[in-house]
Amino acid sequence: MLDALNTFLLSITNPVLDWMLYLHPDLVLLIVAVGTGVILTVVRPFTTNQEYLNRCKEDRNRLKELIREAKRAKDKDALTRHRTTAGQIGLKTMKAEGKPLLVAIVPIALLATWAFGNIAFIPPSGDDPVVVKAYFTVPKIGGRVHMMPQDGIEAEDGWIQNIVADVDAKGKTTNGVAQWSLRCRKQDQPYTLQIRFMGGTYEKELVVDGIHYAPQLRTYDEGEIEVAEVVMDEYKLLGFVPGIPWIALQPWIVGYLVIVLPLSFILKPVLRIN
Repeated sequence: MLDALNTFLLSITNPVLDWMLYLHPDLVLLIVAVGTGVILTVVRPFTTNQEYLNRCKEDRNRLKELIREAKRAKDKDALTRHRTTAGQIGLKTMKAEGKPLLVAIVPIALLATWAFGNIAFIPPSGDDPVVVKAYFTVPKIGGRVHMMPQDGIEAEDGWIQNIVADVDAKGKTTNGVAQWSLRCRKQDQPYTLQIRFMGGTYEKELVVDGIHYAPQLRTYDEGEIEVAEVVMDEYKLLGFVPGIPWIALQPWIVGYLVIVLPLSFILKPVLRIN
């Protein structure tokens, strides 16, 4: 279901946005982040009462002055009263944020889907071998699995591979894995890899054009292979901005947030939008 939705959204966004893939990835991420910031900002005048928000802003500024005066005068009652009023204003303005986000979420979701499908990884270019892995349950360890040869691809370590133990950082065997190192001729059309095991054939798309990439993973609901993976390096802003694995944030998302969060705060005063 999710794969079908992702494919549908990419069919909408790719024809419109794929021109950016011919630019440097850092510039692409900048354009996506700026586009998000602009969307979040420009929808506000059409989805919020700007006059009301401006009055709230002025009231908050005045309350800050009153709070400072109350602190200097050590007037605890006034300080509590002003802080309570400021909190009530904050709740009212927070409620006003819902509609702009609701309107902006569709174009932002389209941008994010396109970015994940096109700039999260460095696409294979044919210059270096591509590693492809197939994952199995633990009982399949020791078996042998066969990838079908095809024109344009050379298997550096052979087309038939053993299924070996896949060990995690703690030394625990999590599943079985077989892998191939494939040297592929660069071409516009995607390759369709065929992995054969115990009478079944499992297909995985591989794109080697230096611009696009196929989905990194493909899961199989039925059969003996659980997942097939094309190993790709993750794209990092400026070549070093890392991801945050423990909350599942890929490097491109962190780089995106590094740009879009401050930009969202900068654009509003620049465009005089509340």
